[in-house]
Amino acid sequence: MTGNSMKLAMLLLVSISIAAQSEFTPPRLADGHPDFGGIWMAASLSAAFNVEEHGASYGTPAGPSVIVDPPGGKLPYLPGMRERAADNDQHRERDPVGQCHMHGVPRVMFPPFPLEIIQDGNFVLILAETEHGVRIIPTDGRPFLKDYSSWNGDSRGHWEGDTLVVEVRGLNGRGWLDQAGNFMGVGAHVVERFRLTGKDTLDYQATVENPKVFSQPFTLRVPLRRRPADVELLEYGCIEGERDAAHLPAVNGEKR
Repeated sequence: MTGNSMKLAMLLLVSISIAAQSEFTPPRLADGHPDFGGIWMAASLSAAFNVEEHGASYGTPAGPSVIVDPPGGKLPYLPGMRERAADNDQHRERDPVGQCHMHGVPRVMFPPFPLEIIQDGNFVLILAETEHGVRIIPTDGRPFLKDYSSWNGDSRGHWEGDTLVVEVRGLNGRGWLDQAGNFMGVGAHVVERFRLTGKDTLDYQATVENPKVFSQPFTLRVPLRRRPADVELLEYGCIEGERDAAHLPAVNGEKR
């Protein structure tokens, strides 16, 4: 086979692959919406450690940025905010997850542990193995709760074709984006998008806006992969308020 023939063959294979992806028809529930049901896990675990591109270090695997907008893969921090994130990174004992608090949105969608999605016509439930977390996402058009604040916020979903769009308000602002101390701050607003792109692939994107912390909204993207049928969520023995040696309160200026 000549060089040109090989190139043509490769282009044909790529075209067939793209066409197959674009023609994917998701399984559907009785109401006609895609069925996301199953156990999922982030295709790459590096985002749990740092959503920006980062090299390997002790306890942290290297990984690319999951920030797809703005270009360049960097969080668009306002002046002074990146320094605050860097200080968090130097004091990882502050990480709320290390104190058994909820991961918060969007971090809850890409921990190094599995998630389970359950649906019916009015709700999408996301169960997290970590902290026994439960996200309840109504899709029946009900209004947001008033004066509500929590780690995962208050979620409301609607369908745009085969994409589930979830708006999240009422985040308490205390959650981090990753173990590296990147954060969103009080007043953040998140819009998530879920879409099946293959039988075992769920595309997850989240757009975050907070003009007190960022110069513009940013979007991160983390594909999820379906876990085998014999995988199930396990009990996770981390209870809010629990302390390990690194998080014990100081007594007379010393760690207990």
